[in-house]
Amino acid sequence: MDFSKVSDEDRFRVLEYVVSKVGREKVQEALKISRITMWRLLSKQVRVDDNKLRILLSLITQREFEDLVSAKNRLRALGILRDDGSVDYGLALEVLALAKNDEYLKNAVLRFVVQEFREDLKKMLGMSFSGTVLRWDDGFERFLMERKKKRKVRDPETLKYYKNLFKKYLEGKELSEHLIDYVVNHPNKRLRNVFRHYIQFYIIRERFRLRPSVG
Repeated sequence: MDFSKVSDEDRFRVLEYVVSKVGREKVQEALKISRITMWRLLSKQVRVDDNKLRILLSLITQREFEDLVSAKNRLRALGILRDDGSVDYGLALEVLALAKNDEYLKNAVLRFVVQEFREDLKKMLGMSFSGTVLRWDDGFERFLMERKKKRKVRDPETLKYYKNLFKKYLEGKELSEHLIDYVVNHPNKRLRNVFRHYIQFYIIRERFRLRPSVG
């Protein structure tokens, strides 16, 4: 973290929070400062420098820090957002790359893309989902068992559970914004997985159909 990007206001907010959490005496002891200096810090007469900020952050959790400092300022501190408002695309893409190995982050990214960039996504894919009706068939079942890139569904009971979910909530439904919103907000997270797998299957199938024949 680049401490120089943390504003004075956020530094003072961290100081106040740590004092309320562990007590003034413990903070004074951790910072190795006098009572007068502690008073001057709390009265904003002295700036919380980088060294003091580093010590204060060691006394709280990452979640507490995130609650105290605004998202934009955290991005600045991490170097992703520059002072002029531009983005370090290399770092931003590295964060997105983490989604490959983090199921929660991957689902969050997918939900955001679907909600915010639905039309752009369809244009990039070069296909229309209009009129697409979801059907569980042998092709989708084989996809889950054999062609899915990660975590192929080998367990018959898991496959049966997925099929029951699909039949109950998705079978015969037309792919639409309403259905996407319904799945995204459904309390059963497994339904999102089944739905996402079906979209992957559909895209692969349509690309194969649209591929020009050779000869």
